[in-house]
Amino acid sequence: MRTYKHWTSKEINRLMDMRERLGMTYRAIATVLNRPSISVEKRYRKQKGHYSDAGQ
Repeated sequence: MRTYKHWTSKEINRLMDMRERLGMTYRAIATVLNRPSISVEKRYRKQKGHYSDAGQ
């Protein structure tokens, strides 16, 4: 049984930084954050949409 682990603001900031500034893969980020790579990718895409909407 899987349990959902909520994302903290700190984790989201680290995710965005590792992906955008450092160019890390989702798999590498997942290892650092101790999360499944699919969760990392989904969160990144969700946050990327929030950042795009905020700029309009």
